[in-house]
Amino acid sequence: VIPQDVRTRELTRERLVAVLPSEHQLAKRRRLHLEDLADEPFVDFPAGSSGREQSDLAFQEAGLRREVSFEVTTAELLTDLVHQGLGVALIAPSVAREVPGCACVAVSDGPVRVEYLAWDSFNPSPAAQAFIDFVPAPSRQPHQTPTPSSQTARTALP
Repeated sequence: VIPQDVRTRELTRERLVAVLPSEHQLAKRRRLHLEDLADEPFVDFPAGSSGREQSDLAFQEAGLRREVSFEVTTAELLTDLVHQGLGVALIAPSVAREVPGCACVAVSDGPVRVEYLAWDSFNPSPAAQAFIDFVPAPSRQPHQTPTPSSQTARTALP
């Protein structure tokens, strides 16, 4: 539910990918399913955060349990722990692209992360309006397909 007087614009929509240490047994696969990852130790963001919510919901809806061994607050620390072989992670492909020592594998039934720009439509400042006008509409990639809303986390940017 979007409050009255708040406008939004979708910025990105990305299906999360599995990030694994390059020597991991699943790292050479072209595609995974959540079930393939359920028994792995996970590195993830803190419980209740938008960065974690979509993964928790995806596993829950698939009837799977997973163990989050490490909670982190930055993507850099998350990928560093994965690189060290301490766990696996689900993150947006735009973040996972250049992670040395790690492999990124598509997850067919993985959650989708959607980010929005949100602003007060009543009277945005000239600077806010200039920023809104500057931000381009998202371009859809073939791999960026919507999923049920319960697997979609929303992040509002100022």
